[in-house]
Amino acid sequence: SWGSGVVHFGMSSTHLKRLPAGMAMLLSWAAISAQPTIGTGDLPQGGETYIRANAVPDVFSDIVEDGGENITWDFSNLIATGDLETEYLPMSAANITTQFVFSSADHFTAFELPEIGLDNPLPISGATTYLQFGNSAYKVIGLGITTDIFDLPVIYEDDEELLPLPFVYGASLEGSSAFEVDLPDLLHYSTVQTSDIAVDAWGTLLLPGGSYECLRVKRAFSAMDSINVPAAEVGFSLPREGVVYEWYAPGEGMPILSIQSVIGIPAVWQFKPGNDPASVSGPIPTHSMAYPNPIRTGEDILINCAGKGRVSVIVFNGSGQAILDTEIDVVDGVLRIPSTGWSQGAYTASVDGKAPMRFILR
Repeated sequence: SWGSGVVHFGMSSTHLKRLPAGMAMLLSWAAISAQPTIGTGDLPQGGETYIRANAVPDVFSDIVEDGGENITWDFSNLIATGDLETEYLPMSAANITTQFVFSSADHFTAFELPEIGLDNPLPISGATTYLQFGNSAYKVIGLGITTDIFDLPVIYEDDEELLPLPFVYGASLEGSSAFEVDLPDLLHYSTVQTSDIAVDAWGTLLLPGGSYECLRVKRAFSAMDSINVPAAEVGFSLPREGVVYEWYAPGEGMPILSIQSVIGIPAVWQFKPGNDPASVSGPIPTHSMAYPNPIRTGEDILINCAGKGRVSVIVFNGSGQAILDTEIDVVDGVLRIPSTGWSQGAYTASVDGKAPMRFILR
């Protein structure tokens, strides 16, 4: 817009009118073109793995909500508490049944199931989410739930919109989603959610690892989760609401910074770390899942770790009991956890207190 050109170049509207028409158009176009351009190829891609770090929340920051044009957000002093890899897989890596059920999906990735606060864990060992670049939105179209017995596809009754497409400054959409998981006699879980999504800012983001030209997305959501566990005679509903801010840069796939505000407090932070290994102390697990998965009973569970050293390992069985609590050496960047004598079923491993990794022994 003409106003963008005036503000960006520090000229009054009077000065702009005195310029030749060609020069005025050039200045206006320069302001518009300064905005970063992000296409679907700059969003998460199947076959790519992205590293992000959890950060110590900067709860007193007063620039998180800053929106508008040509903003500078300085978060160059963030302190990382641990790295985590997120792998996006192409649909060709899924089995034939999954490819048929989610035929419109472009890729999928693993994610953490919500903690529902039950003492008796359910026989669910992992989950995946299937995503699609639609005509008007990048969205989630379904889930895959892995249990001890079978894999359960969950098709969304209402797809969950994540980003408006095309992804440009000023774009917005009203999102909604709904799905349910029904495991007879075990679990009924359903979610209904609405969200207001807006690409509300563009500018320069400063992180410990460098400077990025970004588009910023603000997503305000409100959801209701309903849970019923017949065996435990437990049933309840949980309301959730909050605001998520995400900064996207060309070629970076996942957001290079994401902040979730809870009750108005910016409480959950993740960002793209720099290349300096000293920014995170100790050998950090770089895989969100153990591999291979499933694993034959008696074989070693492998977890890639950055660097070398000795790490603490705790493994829980499907009943929530700690069956291994020890320290193991990382050799050539790989942590090997022996499973000799363990029974078949679902397990969870935590390395150096980082995010748990789920795996199945068969």
